[in-house]
Amino acid sequence: MNKQTLKFLLTAAAVFLFLAALTADLQPHASACAWDSASWKNPTRPTHSLITKWAIEALGEDYPELVDYSEQLIDGANVEVHDLKIKCTKYGVDFNQRRAERYIGTNAGCERPDLIWKDSLEAYQNGQTELAYFTLGVLLHQIQDMCVPSHANNIYHQGNMTEFDNFEYMALWNWKPKVEDIEVEDPVFENPSDYYDFAVSWCQEDAPDYKSRNQFSKTWTFAGEDERWLLSRRQGAACLVTRWALESAILKLHEVPTEGGQVFISLNFPFD
Repeated sequence: MNKQTLKFLLTAAAVFLFLAALTADLQPHASACAWDSASWKNPTRPTHSLITKWAIEALGEDYPELVDYSEQLIDGANVEVHDLKIKCTKYGVDFNQRRAERYIGTNAGCERPDLIWKDSLEAYQNGQTELAYFTLGVLLHQIQDMCVPSHANNIYHQGNMTEFDNFEYMALWNWKPKVEDIEVEDPVFENPSDYYDFAVSWCQEDAPDYKSRNQFSKTWTFAGEDERWLLSRRQGAACLVTRWALESAILKLHEVPTEGGQVFISLNFPFD
C-alpha cells in the first residue's frame, strides 16, 4: 500500500468517525445503547451480535434450529426497545408501538420483558417462526443489557457524545469476555423472561458501587485491573445468561401438551 492510498484511507476513516459523532451529538436523546448494537454509526462490531452469536454457537449442536434462525435472533438482539422512539416494522409488526404501549421501554430496559416472551411464544405457536425468533432476540437484548452496571443500577445515560456511559464506551472497543472463572450456575427458569431480573441481581452483586456513568475508565489502556476484571466478567456473564435464556426458550417452544395436562419436550429439532 503506497502512502497516498494510506493517507486516503485514514482521512476517510476520520471523516466517518467525525460524522458519526456529529450525528449522535445532534441527537441529544439517542437511545441508551448498553452493549452497542448494529448501526451505520457504529464503527466497531456490534457487541449484542457477539453475545448472541456466542450463545447460538454454544447451543447449536444440541439445538440446530437456533442455527437455522440465527439471523432472526441476531437481528432482534440489535433492536433497542428502550425509552426512545425506534423504526422497526420487521415481519409486519410495529415494534415501536409495542415498545411504547406493550413492553413499556425505559432508559434502563423495559417494564414487561414477560410480554416480549409471550409475543415470541404466540408467534411460534401460530407458525410465524421468523417473527418468533426475531422477537426472542428482542428479549435477549433486554437480558443482555441487564448485565451492564449502568442499566442494572438504573443510572440514566444516553448513547450520545455528552451523556454516554464510560463502561459502555470501553466495551464498544473491547471484546474480552471471560467465562471460565464464573462460578454462578444456571437457575434453570422455565420462563426465559425471568432471566431479566436474575441478570439485574447478578450485575448489582458484581458492581454494587457503580453509581455514576463517569466513574469508569474509557479505555482499556488506562483502566485499572479491577475495571478490566469487571468488563471481562460482565461480558462473560452476558454470554452465559443469554445462553441460559436461549436454552430455556427453545425448550419451551417445543413443549407439547398431553391429554393429562402434562407436557413433554420434543427433541426432533427442527423436524417436529
